[in-house]
Amino acid sequence: MRISAYYLFLLIALLLSCEGFLDEKPQKQMVIPNTLDDFQALLDAEPRSMNSVPKMGFLSSDELFIDNSLLGQMTLEERGAYLWQPDLYLPNDAGVDWAFSYRKVFYANLVIEGVRDYSPNSQEEKNRALQLDAAARFYRAFAHFSLVQEFAEPFNPQKPEAQGIPLRKNADINATSERVSIGEVYNFVIEDLEVARELLPNKADIPTRASKWAAEALLSRIYLSIQNYEKAMEHSSNALEIDDSLMDYNDWDSGLRYSFPRFNAEVIHHAHMFTGRFTSSTQTYVNPELYDLYDSLDLRKEVFFRASSTPGLYNVYGKYTGESTMYGGMATDEVLLDRAESAVRMGQREIALTDLNYLLMNRYVKGAFEAYQNLNEKELLKIIMEERRKELVFRGVRWLDLRRYNQETEYAETLNRKWNEVDTELPPHSPLYTFPIPPRENELNDKL
Repeated sequence: MRISAYYLFLLIALLLSCEGFLDEKPQKQMVIPNTLDDFQALLDAEPRSMNSVPKMGFLSSDELFIDNSLLGQMTLEERGAYLWQPDLYLPNDAGVDWAFSYRKVFYANLVIEGVRDYSPNSQEEKNRALQLDAAARFYRAFAHFSLVQEFAEPFNPQKPEAQGIPLRKNADINATSERVSIGEVYNFVIEDLEVARELLPNKADIPTRASKWAAEALLSRIYLSIQNYEKAMEHSSNALEIDDSLMDYNDWDSGLRYSFPRFNAEVIHHAHMFTGRFTSSTQTYVNPELYDLYDSLDLRKEVFFRASSTPGLYNVYGKYTGESTMYGGMATDEVLLDRAESAVRMGQREIALTDLNYLLMNRYVKGAFEAYQNLNEKELLKIIMEERRKELVFRGVRWLDLRRYNQETEYAETLNRKWNEVDTELPPHSPLYTFPIPPRENELNDKL
């Protein structure tokens, strides 16, 4: 078995970039992280992708419209994802979403193995080691889940044996990395999060770190994606019991460049998408059809969007990152909508109505929103599905929703790029809902 190129790259990058692990006269014990502070530093490596998520699903969704002139400046991977093309990579391409997501797994495994071999000197150190292990499992789960949403077919409860992705359970760069079933991937991810939620503090001292709140929110997202609505409702409720705070958009500070502060009250776990030319370009617009879904009393129309220099088109400035990058973490509004959808699908309309109305009261001009009531389950579900699209703008969640909605004939959608020079479509059951594994990895890993 040849060593996968990106795992070798990850190890080299780790040794060269982690401050404190190298000295002017390097020694082996200085190279390998071996203290609790070292392990925490690895998990805090935000610029090195611990708080980053893939971007291709977002680019393939129906949330955005990218101007043709900008498309010509984007990478083949980004442009191919946006235009739903089967060929996404150059011949020796490692793939940003693939390689950097597995780097997060690699860092997490280093911490898990390091903590396992660590000998605590006190009960306090033992407790801290357990929490570091739990945090690393959270990051490992988040990375594997992000990968399976792009490089494996949409989950079908009737086909858990379908091909998934490689599971990386240790930091050994010589270990085989063959693909396992999609059911096995989800089981492993959920097991990691079950451990994490029991050991982590309710809230993290910094929103970029792991917490029970974040683990419950991620479990809610995961169970919703595999259509286990009972479990999605359980974990969304657990997260909301810790904190269900919402911002009232009536209090929005219009003087902010990006509408929201970096760590606003709704942020459960902060993460951002991998960046590209599209990230901060004024030629990346919200899909005009999506923009038209908001009515004049909906404050999101003003808070999320600003008119671009191109008449009739709008840029997105309402990002929970508080900057130009796209938000990819978990937030209270998403968890509320998780529970609302799960509840209505389980026949618990009152819970769904309460969550939906609570959200929208904080999104409309004060006194303008009339609470929904007396809706049947089908009507309520359609409203919640539309509100997911309107609320969770440019966060990558729409890709997850499309993958599961397409399995229901009534809610399946055909996407199009009718505003671009090349008008192309993405039908509901297209194999292009699964991205190919990058060629360099296929060449170096004969188990794929």
